[in-house]
Amino acid sequence: MKEPTSTIQSRWAKRSLKQQLIDKFMSEYGYEKGPIVAEAIVDDIMTLIDEQYSTKMPPRYVNWPAVPVNNGRPGKSKAPQVRNLVNVRLQIVTDDEVALLDDPDLCRHQKARRTFNQQRFARWCQEAYQQGGVLTLLELSLLSGLSANRVGVIIREYEREQHTIVPIRGTVHDLGSSVTHKIEVIRRFLRGQSPADIAFELNHHQSSVDAYIKGYERIRKLAQRFPADDIPTLAGCGQSLVREYLELIRLYEPTLQLCSETVITSTSTSS
Repeated sequence: MKEPTSTIQSRWAKRSLKQQLIDKFMSEYGYEKGPIVAEAIVDDIMTLIDEQYSTKMPPRYVNWPAVPVNNGRPGKSKAPQVRNLVNVRLQIVTDDEVALLDDPDLCRHQKARRTFNQQRFARWCQEAYQQGGVLTLLELSLLSGLSANRVGVIIREYEREQHTIVPIRGTVHDLGSSVTHKIEVIRRFLRGQSPADIAFELNHHQSSVDAYIKGYERIRKLAQRFPADDIPTLAGCGQSLVREYLELIRLYEPTLQLCSETVITSTSTSS
């Protein structure tokens, strides 16, 4: 007698990877009384496998596990945890980027390779950010084959030339010693741009932009009462940041009376 289709299908389903994992959880890992929980865990595992080892990946793309954008928000640990990583899909190279390598003008000025790297690094970071992740200099180094230091130099040159900020992890989560992104935030603020627009255009959390502005206002007040050399210690920040903020004050508020025009010495406290 021919077996019903449903019976054949159920027997076939028992041979699937999903069912094998469920059986293993229930028989070997103490979930025999919780089949619903076991199935939910297996579903998560299957989703992760599908994301990491998808057979539908287009040519010249790669799946990459990145730190989530919200992993560095205030009140949360900034240390990346494996369980918190988010998978992002990156296009390794585009036709437009390849064309830069043959651009006559760029080749004449020996800028073709640098411009090629600038464009793809900025795009990788934007693609990751739009998918909820942020890339580090180390990850960009592994993807490109260049050293992390060289990647950092290329990105800083791009930011300076394009008057923008690339959403690498150190910038988005306010890590590292660079103050470039903070200066750009304050410069835009002093030009009259709203904090919300600044956060949107620079790929920054609103809370980070607000914190930068608050820090600038604190240094602005201190600069009217204390010598410049004392400000890093009083404000709890680095020499470079204070020096940059003082320059912005002189540029955008030239009539503001500062306590001292003394240049910060190398012996001042830094963060």
